[in-house]
Amino acid sequence: MPVETAVEGPALYLCIDGGGTKTNVSIAGRRWGEKEVQILGRGQHGSSNHTGVGVERAMRAIGEATMEALRSLPDEEEFRVARSWRYNDDEEGSSADRSCSATPARRPGAPQTAAPFAKIWAGLSGVDGPQDLRLVRPALASLFGLSPPYDHILRVTNDCDLLSSVIQRIYNDNHLAPESSTPCMGGIVLIAGTGSIATAFGPPSITSPPLGSSSIPHVLHALGRLGGYGYLLGDEGSSYYVGQQTIKQLLRFFDRHQEPRPFLDTHRDPQVEQVRRPMGVDDQMIERSSLLKEVLAHFQVHRLADLMASIYSMPSEHERKLRIAGLSRLVMRAAFGDDETTDPFARSILQNAACRLSELVEDLCNLYNLLPAHTVLCLGGGMWSYSQFRLLVLDTMRTKWNALWGWVETIDQPDQLAAISLASNLPSSTPPCN
Repeated sequence: MPVETAVEGPALYLCIDGGGTKTNVSIAGRRWGEKEVQILGRGQHGSSNHTGVGVERAMRAIGEATMEALRSLPDEEEFRVARSWRYNDDEEGSSADRSCSATPARRPGAPQTAAPFAKIWAGLSGVDGPQDLRLVRPALASLFGLSPPYDHILRVTNDCDLLSSVIQRIYNDNHLAPESSTPCMGGIVLIAGTGSIATAFGPPSITSPPLGSSSIPHVLHALGRLGGYGYLLGDEGSSYYVGQQTIKQLLRFFDRHQEPRPFLDTHRDPQVEQVRRPMGVDDQMIERSSLLKEVLAHFQVHRLADLMASIYSMPSEHERKLRIAGLSRLVMRAAFGDDETTDPFARSILQNAACRLSELVEDLCNLYNLLPAHTVLCLGGGMWSYSQFRLLVLDTMRTKWNALWGWVETIDQPDQLAAISLASNLPSSTPPCN
């Protein structure tokens, strides 16, 4: 059955920020008679990283988040048709049941009516090259009822690219202002969420237009990336990495000393106490850490001896990954409490994560000859919601390789930013794989 075209209303623009933990979508547009572009609807659902949950579940997460955003459009006649759109979800059971089920999901079929969007920009974690695009783009086109050719409507990139419009805006403003004392060469997007990745953006030739030129600025291109290899191969500095490193440190501590002496040890054997190895400074730091109890509670066990079994007994790999990544919130709270309660062990874990992110960006700067003083550093992902961690990473960059950035921007809602950019017809970067 051919897909019908949606009845026209105000032009709506959909942006999808698909992460390893959740999917956020925003709809931008103008109401009738208004000139200002605004966010008109928002939605959220589970992960849409196809490498973690599969293409089918990724499409369902995007479909559910999109319908939630459409339902949140203003309750006005001009949005009536858009509010009523549904994707073709022919699988029985609630979305909550499906998201937790281990049963393989069927891919949603094409809807009877095309989605009511003038343009769609899907920025998805896990989309890292041509093979990913060959999997994801047709699935998205089917989900939204788009008939080929749909390149003018649907754009699919890595989630890093959603933040590129910030770099483009700063770059444009800088090159159109002759009095600017700090010429902008481009920028780097550093994502630290469930995973981590860094992408460099610049003009087609990094030396054109010349620094200080007031000529019409270029549309920035994605020069290249580092990281984004997933939790099995990398994601250093991410929330998963923080959780993983915390667990590994605790398990190694257990291997060296079995159970920490004062913790849940109401039946201590004096003879056992006598043969235990003395603890060095680092192990004393771990033993005194508030994270011991919190990590065990997080995995619902009472002893470090049971921690590894609890982690490996989880029913799905995706649940295990998210549970480990969820530890980062506990580590952040422990590390960045007030001066009297700051946990040295938690702080050491985050310092290590900061070093890994710093190295990622340093390598990218060296690879593409980007000078921090002339570069925008754009931060995205849940790790940056802790301002103290942001300061820690920036300080680590300054200390390790003297990185003093021309501009630093932290973006809390990339989907809103990119949706406004899309609806305003603002230029954004050109990805290398799309």
